Amino acid sequence: MLALAPSALWAHPSHTLSFSGRLVGIHYQQPSIDVRVGAKTLEVRVTPNTSIQRSGVFATLASLRLGDRVEVLAARSGKMLVAQSISAH
Repeated sequence: MLALAPSALWAHPSHTLSFSGRLVGIHYQQPSIDVRVGAKTLEVRVTPNTSIQRSGVFATLASLRLGDRVEVLAARSGKMLVAQSISAH
């Protein structure tokens, strides 16, 4: 169970989660990203269907940079979070 500040994590009726934080890890082999949200770090899987944007322009996982501020919309798949969209600033 995620224990995050209520303002950092929002649940949507479609069983998706929306959260923002700082990008602290990028894993190309899995592929996944680590996002620091408050005192927690969340690992989020990235799939070929994940929509990624950087500064409002479509991008790739390789376009993301450590330290970026990211907004993530993700769905739960078992114990994993799977990104539906990632927006980096």
